[in-house]
Amino acid sequence: MSNSIIKKIKKGLLLLLIFITTFFSCSKDDNNQDEEENPTGLTVYVAGYENINNEFSSPTYAKLWKNGKSTNLTDGTKSATAQAVYVSENDVYVAGSELIGTKYVAKVWKNGVATNLTDGSKGANAYSVFVSGNNVYVAGSEEGFVGFNAKVWKNGVATDLSDGLQSFANSVFVSGNDVFVAGVQLNISTFMAVIWKNGVATKLTDGLKEASANSVFVSGNDVYVGGSEYVNNTSNQTAIAKIWKNGVATNLSDGIKPAYITSVFVKDNDVYAAGFQSAEANYTSNLIAMVWKNGVATNLTDGTYYAKATGIFVIGNDVYVSGREQSGSNGSDVAKVWKNGVATNLTNGNQLGRTSSIFVK
Repeated sequence: MSNSIIKKIKKGLLLLLIFITTFFSCSKDDNNQDEEENPTGLTVYVAGYENINNEFSSPTYAKLWKNGKSTNLTDGTKSATAQAVYVSENDVYVAGSELIGTKYVAKVWKNGVATNLTDGSKGANAYSVFVSGNNVYVAGSEEGFVGFNAKVWKNGVATDLSDGLQSFANSVFVSGNDVFVAGVQLNISTFMAVIWKNGVATKLTDGLKEASANSVFVSGNDVYVGGSEYVNNTSNQTAIAKIWKNGVATNLSDGIKPAYITSVFVKDNDVYAAGFQSAEANYTSNLIAMVWKNGVATNLTDGTYYAKATGIFVIGNDVYVSGREQSGSNGSDVAKVWKNGVATNLTNGNQLGRTSSIFVK
């Protein structure tokens, strides 16, 4: 073999070695960068909204935060809110509403692209979204002849749950072929907490006192509903935080301080709930953002400023909670996420920011 051929082979091997070294070095650096940005390998999605400026009455952006970085779902020319988020495979679904003219239109965004669920002729809101296979379920309400009617949309097609009664659908969960919706239905002059299974309503309360079912979660054969019921039917009422398991209620608060459940999550044999409770035995004191695990309460805030927990998601040993807290006695609400009780701010308090729902993947 001639010297010129040997030189060409050596030069080719050298270039190949440089390429391989450079390629794998770059790949390793890229992976390390990803790990530094997201060391747990989890992605935290939060739905909510933020005012355009620091005026409470100003329009709001519907927003989605992904690992703390926000994306506006609307352009801010009209008020809008994002009420719920659900992630399926690589697709991110958000339910909410946007003001079109004088009416709110119920909407669902898939990867940031909006689809209207209502036509704007009647006011409507979407409060919850759940994806099962290729089917997208959204729970909400739309104006009827008298007040609002509870509805569930499957792939954009609405089913009325109201039975002709004023009602609201607050949460949807699909298990197998069964569709569960939690909400409220009017009983003469008070709202009852209700769970619909495949469109058939079951009353969780008797209608003698105001009550609300705000969240539903199905684990195995058990159906859990989080909400609240007032102690009596007088003008000076105190709400008790409750969880119903298969229709049987457990009180999470003592009825002295008003308390409410906004979201429920079940993992293994543990039942988690997020919500809020008044710092004092009245409605004028600040609210405390709270988490309950198997009935045991933990405060996320100290009651110095007004705060609420709005959503909960449990993955592994970590408990994620969405919510908000006022940024000082005269400050705007700050959108927040708590991981195992430690808060991270999603907004800076310059504008009012609020969260509604959380999903971790």
